[in-house]
Amino acid sequence: MELEEVITQTEFDPVLEESGGEGWTAFLDRELKIISTNSACQPLFGWDPEEIGGKRLGDLVNLAPLTSLVVAGFCFKSEPVTAHGKKLVCSYVPILEDGKSIGGFLTVTEKVGQEDNEDSSSELQTNLAQALGPLMDIVQDGLIVVDRQGVITLANQHFADAMGARAQDMIGKHIFSAYTDSKASRLPTVMETGQAEIGWPHLINGRDVVACRYPLFKNGDIVGALGRILFRDVREVTLLANQLQSLMGEESKKPPAISKHCDFHYDVNSIIGNSKSMRELKSNLMRVAKRGSSVLLIGESGTGKELLAHSLHAASPRRYGPFIKVNCAAIPEHLLESELFGYADGAFTGAKRGGQVGKFELADRGTLFLDEISDMSITMQAKLLRVLQEKEVTPLGSDSTRKFDVRVVAATNINMERLVEEGKFRRDLYYRLNIVAVRVPALRQRVEDIFALVEHFIDTFNVEFGLKVTGLTQEAWDVLKAYDFPGNIRELRNMIESAFNVVNGPLIRKSDLPDHLLQASVRIPLQPVDLLAAAGIDDQSHTLPGILDAVEKYLIEDAIERTGGNRNEAATLLGISRPGIYKKLQKHQIQ
Repeated sequence: MELEEVITQTEFDPVLEESGGEGWTAFLDRELKIISTNSACQPLFGWDPEEIGGKRLGDLVNLAPLTSLVVAGFCFKSEPVTAHGKKLVCSYVPILEDGKSIGGFLTVTEKVGQEDNEDSSSELQTNLAQALGPLMDIVQDGLIVVDRQGVITLANQHFADAMGARAQDMIGKHIFSAYTDSKASRLPTVMETGQAEIGWPHLINGRDVVACRYPLFKNGDIVGALGRILFRDVREVTLLANQLQSLMGEESKKPPAISKHCDFHYDVNSIIGNSKSMRELKSNLMRVAKRGSSVLLIGESGTGKELLAHSLHAASPRRYGPFIKVNCAAIPEHLLESELFGYADGAFTGAKRGGQVGKFELADRGTLFLDEISDMSITMQAKLLRVLQEKEVTPLGSDSTRKFDVRVVAATNINMERLVEEGKFRRDLYYRLNIVAVRVPALRQRVEDIFALVEHFIDTFNVEFGLKVTGLTQEAWDVLKAYDFPGNIRELRNMIESAFNVVNGPLIRKSDLPDHLLQASVRIPLQPVDLLAAAGIDDQSHTLPGILDAVEKYLIEDAIERTGGNRNEAATLLGISRPGIYKKLQKHQIQ
């Protein structure tokens, strides 16, 4: 991608709007050559804007020590420097591609009318920048600098990546408000004690990192603190220890290896949505993850329950153990027992030679995710309950029991309490699984998240299809926002993928959306009086069941007519399943 294209897609406002004034602004490439500039360089430095294009920044002005930070791809705001006999204030936002700086946006303004105490403060700020000089050889590490008040003055994108944020969004914030889903920063503590902390574990954005923290001194006084992410994942320490131990020829007392089944693909940052319900959900997940209790995920089909199971495992102390998934609805009942508990050699006809390890044993010291738990038979429920109570498993055809340490996360899209009342699910097993219940909101209950989800899917499919779709037309947005999404996020993703197959141009139009969505955008009449009249209810002699049946029959017939006789699309329009509409057609004898 050309740098000019990247520039047009990059937002700089959070840092640059606060950097003050209408100063000199310039786009720089990776070699710090000026690509474009505004005319403010003339009154500030006496340069002709047309003549400085293509020249290197260092050939025009010496902004040291800030130049080394620009080269290293640091983001900073309102950093003071003296050049050309002027007191200047500089802000810089790097432009990144594949994690590397390919240039950036620099703004320079002149400081005027500064008081002595402000000059002293500026001098201390400059020393924060100078303090990073010896650290330029470790810029691949995540680095952050705060002033004495705990406000972030410098950060690189490597640190911001660990936070799941952009560096420019963190600059100017207090260190306590900049961290989300993380333990509070200890940089203020380091400034209070004056003692460095080397190689400390710290939870950042749901993952354990190894961090170093250093107080920054000037003339014996602490003026700020530097934080450095030494390892972005504690597992790197284990791997390094294994390598060193191998080199030293030590075979005993090896650190525990990371499970080969540790294949979770998502964490809490993969959960897209900033609505109130999703913020609460993510906050609850982070708290629940730290405990070891069983969790029951409850939500409609397509709401992302498996993603939440991954996130629970990723944020838990078991994150380096196995993450094993079992879909209870996809495995025939006669095979589910052997899948979960395993079997010995020769346990039954067709058994694999040597037997098979069950999912409970595979998940030892990790997490076992039981999806569609409501589809499990009563017989299998009784066996599962015994295993969960005893925390031991006996493989089929074996006399020996094996202990395990597993956290169970189950998921269902069915009302489990109703199944319990109907005798279709064991009450004791329900209570065993439902120690912590996490309810996942349907997409129609968090409509404000549709925009973020669509943007994510557009980014995904742009890469997959090699397109440059930038968004939707307003007409297409209106159709999406008016739809109830019975299939939730899965249905929304499929809709955007469908649109990508027919889109022509940078915007997805209403006509690019699937037909059933367009037909569903034609609203069913909702006025009670109109419905009663249309259904043939014109007096008060009907009972409530009779009125409901008449209205239901009318709505079904109307939906079939609107969809041209397509019963599947009529089911979608009505927000019911395909089997559901066929049952209702039979009930009302609709041909």
